[in-house]
Amino acid sequence: MQIRTRLTLQFTLLVSTIVLLSFLAIYLFSRQFAEQDFTRRIREKAITSAYLLIKVDQVDTTLLKIIDRAKRDNLFRERIRVFDKNDKEIYASGDTMKLPITHQVIDRVKQEGELRMVYNEFTVAGIPFQDRGSDYIIVASAEDVIGYNRLVDLRRLLMALFFIVIGLVFISGWIYSGRALRPIQKVIADVQSISPQNLSQRLEESPHPDEIGKLISIFNGLLTRIENAFKLQKMFVSNVSHELKNPLTNITSQLEVTLLNERPREEYQDTIESVLEDIKSLNYLSVSLLDLARLTHDSDTFTMAEVRLDEILWDARERVAAIDPGYKIEVTIKDMPEDESRLLVNGNPHLLKTAFQNIIENACKFSEGRAEVILICKTGELLVEVVDNGPGIEKKDLENVFQPFFRTDATSKVKGYGVGLSLSQRIISIHKGKISIESAPGQGTRISVMLPPALGF
Repeated sequence: MQIRTRLTLQFTLLVSTIVLLSFLAIYLFSRQFAEQDFTRRIREKAITSAYLLIKVDQVDTTLLKIIDRAKRDNLFRERIRVFDKNDKEIYASGDTMKLPITHQVIDRVKQEGELRMVYNEFTVAGIPFQDRGSDYIIVASAEDVIGYNRLVDLRRLLMALFFIVIGLVFISGWIYSGRALRPIQKVIADVQSISPQNLSQRLEESPHPDEIGKLISIFNGLLTRIENAFKLQKMFVSNVSHELKNPLTNITSQLEVTLLNERPREEYQDTIESVLEDIKSLNYLSVSLLDLARLTHDSDTFTMAEVRLDEILWDARERVAAIDPGYKIEVTIKDMPEDESRLLVNGNPHLLKTAFQNIIENACKFSEGRAEVILICKTGELLVEVVDNGPGIEKKDLENVFQPFFRTDATSKVKGYGVGLSLSQRIISIHKGKISIESAPGQGTRISVMLPPALGF
């Protein structure tokens, strides 16, 4: 069932319930008022008749009957009977009306006082009356035909009004819900028009700061993230294809050239060494890509333990030095704490060594083999800064240095694939740390890594 239909039915049901209860209350109050008014009229007529009969000496039963018949406001099938203290009937009007409950009424009036009761279609009133020390009982009865007909008419009117109101409410609810859902229908139409080929398209912003406006803003933000993810994916695939193509092409061409003619043993050895170097590059690239993918999808499966950050840095320095003995790396610890436990971080030793190895190796590559590693112990955090005096990075390129395969024009001639910093950023993020970069052309580069200590992890 569509939202519009469901809203209309719910709105109609709600209003129907309210109207039904209101009409029911009107009918019940009207019936109660009619019954009370009719009982009051019976009582007044009964007391008037008794007063004339008992208190006015000139009026006897014959004259009183003549007076009753002459009245124009007699009730339908009206009958008034007066009894003395011995239950003897001393007056009765409407001789043709016979009710078998007279003695029951008399007994109840003596016990309970004035009362009202309904017998079949008759309303019966029992009234005690006193005059000059004598007790009398008045029993009056009549049929409220006019009141009954009015209630029937009121009931029919309310039923007709109920169905008319419900019809109007349903139509109004259908129109109102359609107008209320019109912005959502427009959003649905706009979303259906978006495809992977036009991810740059955005939904029209709503001028009203309501829930639909917030939904549009959130969806536009989602589209922006999806578009960026698609761009990164395309760039990633393009870069991977390019990086894989070069070594594979080199291997193929070298082997084909070598096989054209018989060559000396030394040339075969040189070719094998060159092919081996290209294979190592391919292996390094594939391992880096696998590590990056594994960190992206399975970041919660790594074993964490308390490790000393200074030892991680020394091990990373040794790894980088083993890659090229010409690299000169200086490690400095500032504000060395007396309590060595402040150097502990919760992390995976292998991943942390890989992250700092990539950062330090990058610094050495672009600064003639020299880099400085500074560990600063602060309250609540451990800060590692890797500084080099290389050519620096343009401001426009700083925001992309952590993207896979991104390389600036100044670093394109240096051997590498542009995966190291991306891998390092992901590792630091897994360890709930932060990594940032500061650089300017001709002023070198400073990469800062902040990690929370183990006690505050």
